[in-house]
Amino acid sequence: MRLIERPKYGPLHRFTDYHVYKTLSLLTDGRRKGRKMMADRIGVGEGSMRTIVDYLRDEGLVDVKQTGVKITKMGNEFISKLPLQVYSIDAPEISLGKHSVAVQVKGVSSKITSGMEQRDQAIKAGADGATTVVVKGDRLTVPVDFDLDKGHPETAWAIRRLFDLSDGDVIIIGTSTDPQRAEEGAMAAAFELL
Repeated sequence: MRLIERPKYGPLHRFTDYHVYKTLSLLTDGRRKGRKMMADRIGVGEGSMRTIVDYLRDEGLVDVKQTGVKITKMGNEFISKLPLQVYSIDAPEISLGKHSVAVQVKGVSSKITSGMEQRDQAIKAGADGATTVVVKGDRLTVPVDFDLDKGHPETAWAIRRLFDLSDGDVIIIGTSTDPQRAEEGAMAAAFELL
């Protein structure tokens, strides 16, 4: 799933679907916010933020006025329908970096082969790596067949505590020395599954 298409002509965007998602997430509190503040919080330049806001406005997902940007009812509905949940997690047994962020993607386990594709997407997005966890029945597994419940019960418990899991769900744990990079990596891998 792509939240924003790559431009046909001219330079590529200096932002990703993660930044578009994060912009909408930042606005879900219903308060108007300025572009500069949003750019600083999301980690993009002001020009990129202008492009993101213009795109979201054209899609009817935000309302732009001189007093700032506010999410619309359609924007809230759109973000609430995305099958994603994001949490920081402590998972030292299966992650490399200082910070780890877990993203749940509902019902996409059929798209997972070895988990390497998700790791590669996370690294391309700036994370140090990623671990993919698949819900099979009532068990948590790391592809191809590592039983997380048996091998690392503390991590399995931490995942279960954060998420409402169902058979077929996928959890991607992005990791990095920087928490934003960990989240960006996990989200980049998640968007490839939608």
